Formats: sequence, C-alpha cells, structure tokens
Amino acid sequence: MESQRKDSVSWYVRAFSYLLLLWGIVGLLSGAAILYAALTECFAAGASLSLSATVLGVVEAALSGLTLAVGIMGLRASRQPQHAGSLRTLAVAGIVSTVLGLGLCNAVGNDLPTSLLFNGVLMVICLVVAGNLDRQNRA
Repeated sequence: MESQRKDSVSWYVRAFSYLLLLWGIVGLLSGAAILYAALTECFAAGASLSLSATVLGVVEAALSGLTLAVGIMGLRASRQPQHAGSLRTLAVAGIVSTVLGLGLCNAVGNDLPTSLLFNGVLMVICLVVAGNLDRQNRA
C-alpha cells in the first residue's frame, strides 16, 4: 500500500513537471516575441525602445527560464525523491521572482500580466507538491 502511494505521488510530480516544462517553453517564446516586437517597432519608427514592452519581454523570458528549471528539477525529483529539497528551493525562487517581476511590470506602467500571475500560481502549487514529496519521502 505504501509503495503504491509513493508511486502515485511520483507520477503526479512527473505530470506536473511536464506541465511546467510546457509552460516554460510557451513563456520563453512569448517573451522572445514581445522583445522582437519592441525592437522592430523601435527600428521601424526610428524612436527609442519602449521601456514597458522591453521590461515585460525580459521578465517573461527570465521567469520562463526559471519555470523550465523547476520543471527539470521536478522530473529529477520524481525519479529521485531526495531532490525534493532542491525542487522546493527553486519553487520559492520562482515565487519571489514572480512577485518581483510583477512589481517591476507595474512600476513601468504595465498592467499585471496574466501569464506572470499564472506562473506564480504554478510556483505555489509546485511548492506544495515538493513539500508533499518530501513528506512522503520521510515517511
């Protein structure tokens, strides 16, 4: 019974990690597209680079890279549960970075991006999942 429960927790961590990997790739592509649009607009109009679009693109790309790292660590932790502490540390870093990114976007005049809010929710869920994996590993 205990082995079956451990397998199901590992399966859920693995499935959630694939979701994080997918979301990270989508976010990286989105951040790159925002930066590309800001650069082409700047060059086409001969004006200065838009600060709000640049900040949004950089924050989106950076947080998506962190989300990818969390997904990779989640896959590793699903196979080797002793890495649950590292997964938890990356999830906390993701939460802190998301809050800082939201504050930075707000400071330059952007509305709060829904993608960053969703990323924050995913990081909170990942923190809970890592805690459950660690607790299950200790039992």
